[in-house]
Order: sequence, then C-alpha cells, then structure tokens
Amino acid sequence: MRKKICVFGGSKSGKNSENIKSAKIVGQIIAENNFDIVFGGGENGIMGSVSETAIKYGSKTTGIIPNFLIKKDIQETKHSNKYNTHLIITENMHQRKQMMYEKSDAFLILPGGVGTLDECFEVLTWCQLLQIVNKKIGIINFNNFWDPLISLINHLIKEEYMGEHNLNYFEELGNIDSLKIFLKDI
Repeated sequence: MRKKICVFGGSKSGKNSENIKSAKIVGQIIAENNFDIVFGGGENGIMGSVSETAIKYGSKTTGIIPNFLIKKDIQETKHSNKYNTHLIITENMHQRKQMMYEKSDAFLILPGGVGTLDECFEVLTWCQLLQIVNKKIGIINFNNFWDPLISLINHLIKEEYMGEHNLNYFEELGNIDSLKIFLKDI
C-alpha cells in the first residue's frame, strides 16, 4: 500500500507564478517517489496544480472537502478525476481536517493564505500535544515564500512561547533535493 502525503496549499495561485511551477514540481516528485496525495479537494490554485500534476505522473489523490466549498472549489461536480481520484465530502472543516490528518503519513505545506496557515499551525500544535506522532511535516520554501513564517516561529521560541524542541516537528525544504530526501525518510 502506498503512503499518503497530505498537501496544504492555497486555493489561489498567488501573484508569483514561480509558486505554481513549484507546486507542479512537488506533485511530480511526490508521484515519482510512489506516494499518493491527500488534500483539500480544490481544483484551483496551488492545490489544483499539485493534484493535477501528481495524477498525471501516476499518483492517486483523495480530496476531502466540506460540502459548503464544493461550488467554490470544484469546477466539475460530476467528478472528472482530473484533480481528485477519490472525493470525500464532509459536513464541516473540523471533520475535513480530522480525516486529512488520519489518512496521511506526512504533511507538506506549500504557499497559501490563512487557511494554509491554519492547517500548518494545527498539525504543528497536534504534534506538540502528541496527537500526531511519527508523521513528518515539510514546509516547502523553494522561493522563500515561508521565510516570514520561519522567522515568526524562531521569534516565538526566542520569546519563550515555544520551546526549541518545536523545531523538531518540521523541516524547511528549500529545494528539490531536500524534498526528495524528506520523502525517502517517510
């Protein structure tokens, strides 16, 4: 059985086209390393780019989406399999995230907005509280998108709101080679 990587990323493409290019590279590398994807189910932006590319290169994807987001994030409600090999519809965001965490062996954080930040901090919090154990988290920082986030985490540690051990819960992945090493260690 193939392992599953949960991918968090924006439902929008953002202004820097390099982030979409990176998302496609991430999708391809995930597939080439024999992983499947769990993600938010959206067909747009970073999420859609990762899932479409991963499917193109042989991965299966499980999109998990709350019913209120279907009209916003799913272009073809007849489920074309272009983005979602399997689509699960939940009642709410809490149920969605719980399922995503349970179905995944590791997590990747790609560029995105507050939803992506929410997911990132929730998995980091769950790790800190030992609700997620032995599951790696990689923060994709190919284009220095997440530099402010890494600085914020270091600031929280410096100000003693977090212990330095919290840095052990994630890896900053600054290039393709670091992503490949991350995937080999899962």
